[in-house]
Amino acid sequence: MKNYKWFVFDLDGTLLNNAGEITDENRKAIALLKAQGKQVIIATGRHDLIANKYLYELGLTAPIIACNGALIKDVRSDKVLYMKVIEQVVALKFLAYCERNQLDYLVYTPKAIYYSENSQRINLVREYNNNVKKELQAPNYSVKALDASKQAIIKILVMNQDKHILEKLNKDINKDGSLTIVASGKGLIDIMNSGISKGNALIALSEHWDMNLEDTVVFGDNHNDISMFKVAGLSIAVANAEEELKKAANYVTMSNDESGVSYAIYKYVLKEHMRKR
Repeated sequence: MKNYKWFVFDLDGTLLNNAGEITDENRKAIALLKAQGKQVIIATGRHDLIANKYLYELGLTAPIIACNGALIKDVRSDKVLYMKVIEQVVALKFLAYCERNQLDYLVYTPKAIYYSENSQRINLVREYNNNVKKELQAPNYSVKALDASKQAIIKILVMNQDKHILEKLNKDINKDGSLTIVASGKGLIDIMNSGISKGNALIALSEHWDMNLEDTVVFGDNHNDISMFKVAGLSIAVANAEEELKKAANYVTMSNDESGVSYAIYKYVLKEHMRKR
């Protein structure tokens, strides 16, 4: 059994159950990894501003990969280790498109989240803020307060239930390939600068942190996790994952509502350790 040293977890649909919580079983498995000296890393489409709660709950100190790979931040110092923003002209063009088409969207800048006037997705941010102490709350404002000509934009999130929305966005606004547009959940589309992915961010982190990606285990559930599966030594999809991701995985574990992360850690990663005890 290979001695894996780094464990990378997607949040929504993977480490979190459908209620947005870390189950006791997953919490215990993460604690066991930490007790063995393993490094636990979160790689999420979320802004770190609405992921910090889980870092604190699990006592994690490793850098977080946020905004689908467009941002890597040191958890302890809050220092940005890596960030790629959308080019200003491209961002302005995309935001104008969102407004013309009355899309529900959020804009992620380094220090805040901005929401469209018709946004329902902002309710997730407000719910998050209602459940954390004040210092962990994410600043959020109307897009009317956003000056996209001056502020750095890391990611734009579009919420739309049209099953063809990804293809439509690529056709209408990304013919030159200046953006990365990827599904991150049901009805959720992430828009970042060209070349951005969790996998590329994991490579960047490995170079910064002297990680061997062959010694890395990644967990995920959606299309935006495929890039990580391609570069890690071991990849595990939860049972509720998209079929494309399951096909790319080394193993498929139980669902996020069944503590699939915990099940996989014990079955595929730590079974030799457990047998010796």
